[in-house]
Parts: sequence; C-alpha cells; structure tokens
Amino acid sequence: MKALLSVVFLCFYIGISAQITLSVADFANSGDTVRISQAAGTGLDFASTGANYTWDFSALSATSQYLKEYNPIGFASLLVFGTYGPVAPTNYRASYFNPTNDLPLDQLSQFLPVSLSDLNQYTKRMADSITSLGYSIAVNGQGVPFKSDTIETRYKLPLNYNDSHYSRGYTYIDLNPVIDFRIKQYRQRTTNVDGWGTVTTPKGTFQALRVRHDIAEIDSVYQTFFGAGQWFGTPPIQRTEYEWFANGEKEWVLKATETNGTVNQVEYQEDYLGLDASLSESTLEASIGPNPAQETLFIDAKSPLNFIQIFDCTGRMVGSTTLNNVLNYTLDINALHAGAYRIILRGIHGSKEFPLVKF
Repeated sequence: MKALLSVVFLCFYIGISAQITLSVADFANSGDTVRISQAAGTGLDFASTGANYTWDFSALSATSQYLKEYNPIGFASLLVFGTYGPVAPTNYRASYFNPTNDLPLDQLSQFLPVSLSDLNQYTKRMADSITSLGYSIAVNGQGVPFKSDTIETRYKLPLNYNDSHYSRGYTYIDLNPVIDFRIKQYRQRTTNVDGWGTVTTPKGTFQALRVRHDIAEIDSVYQTFFGAGQWFGTPPIQRTEYEWFANGEKEWVLKATETNGTVNQVEYQEDYLGLDASLSESTLEASIGPNPAQETLFIDAKSPLNFIQIFDCTGRMVGSTTLNNVLNYTLDINALHAGAYRIILRGIHGSKEFPLVKF
C-alpha cells in the first residue's frame, strides 16, 4: 500500500512540476486580444533562472493597462494588404499585425514636413516559427508597407528547455518620393530557453518556460531637411527581454525588458482593472530651442524648474540635471550622440516633454 501511495504521490508531483513545451497553439492568432498591465519592477530579480525554478512576482502592482490586439490583415490599407495579404509571396503572408514603437518615429516626425503615424509590425505565425515580416507607416494618413529584406525569427518552435536559436533582421525604409528620408534597422537576436518551473504573477500561478532574448540593434537615419543630406545613427541598442510563457495563454504571461543593465519595462497579463494608460495633462509652461540642436539647448519656463531628464529612443535615461527653482537654463548637449531624444522638464507646476534632435 505504501509503495502504491508513493507512486501516486510521485506521479502527482511530476505532473505539477513537469517541464512544458510551447507549440504554435500557445501563441496568439489573428483576432485574439490580451489585456496587459504595466508596472515598475524595482527591487525584483528577473535575471535568475534554472531548472524547476520558482519565480514570485506577485508583488507587482499595475500603473496602467492596455489591450493588445492581433489585427487581421483585412484591416490594413490596400497597399499593405497587397504586400502582406493572401496575394503576397508565401513567406510575406502575415497572420496579423500589432502597433509597435520599434522605430523612433515619434521623435523624428516632429521635424518632418509630412505626417508619420500608426507604426505597425507584421507577423507570420507558422507551426515551426513566429517571424517578423516588416512594418507599415501611415504617411499623411495613407498606410505604406516596408518589407524586411531579412526576415527575423522571434521564436523557433516547438520550444523546450535548453533550446536556443540565432536570428537577424534587416529593414530599409525609404519615404521617397514624398520626402528624402530613410531609415535602416539592423537587428541581431540570440534566444535561449533558460528556465522552467512555476511563475506567480498578480493573475495567478503558472507552469512556465522562461525565454531570454539578447538583442543588439543599430538604427540609422538619412535626412536632407536640416541642410546637406547625411546619415546619422541613433545610439546602439543593447536589450535583454525576459519572458515567461504558459500553455494556452496566447502570449507571455510576464515580460521584463532590460536596457543596458537596467530593467525599464515590466508587463504581464491581467484582468481588466479600469486603468487608463494616458498621461495626465501638465500645467507646466516651457519651451526649448533651437531644435534640432548641436551643442547648446536653451530652456525657458514660466514657473520654476527643478529637474531635467533626457531619454534616448530606447527609453534609457542618458542625462539628468538638478536645478534650484530656475526659470531659464542653458543645457550643454555636446556629450550626446547625433540622434533623436526626449527631454522632460520637471518643476513645481508639473512636467512637460519635448522631442529633441541632436545633429
């Protein structure tokens, strides 16, 4: 009898602790939606991993939420539909598209004589892989597709513990003849399934595989609207993405993004909480100039300023200055590489954000 109970207990233990395998059925398809919460990951260890590991992220508290939608290709413009739809070459027939911020359009479009918006990424879902096919951008409201010359493989399926793969992607975006403006994106991705066990999030506890992506990216921009045409590179991106997947959840149940050694984004699946992801309206009145700038930036405010922060296109803070209730300040930006940035001014009456181009 004891032997029988031992076998039953062992089978039960193995059942709740066994490694899982991820197949294409565990990834989202066209028409799916997933509710994502965003939170600060201060003080939590996202890097540690291993076999039969236990991760506890139950202390996370959402600061905002959004609905991640996997849009059917039929929702795209005619140009995009022809590029990624059912009449496209087989390897470019997308399964769905999502909005993305992979390219620094928000910073750059402030200085272009055309309107750029609605950056979307196109994905192909297959039994053996999940791949990135390219982008589309709304140029003056018209969706324009830009296929990746080298298709990046985000996941090689099925996924099991200790699996690994390497992939790279190359995309060339040329807005001619509307405007002489071009972007090159080159990315290298090394993926390792480096852990399995149980992960606990505010939504619950899951049997999970842990997937680690190490991503190196270089973006280059060519423009002619600030004098002679020239290429300039945005700061190189070195990013690590930690993802925890469970069977049947359509997407990772938790993801932490680390840029240059600092965790700057934590997202996880959660039920609807009624949180609004928009930013509060600021009452701070201020201006900066010139913009674009090369060496010096002049800042003027109508109420006292206490702090200045500068972020690159990856969201990494690359500069900060503490002020003592000043209205006017001259900021030295010689140390910044040429590229697109965000500058945030903070004062007693709130904060205000500006795009900034350093040339």
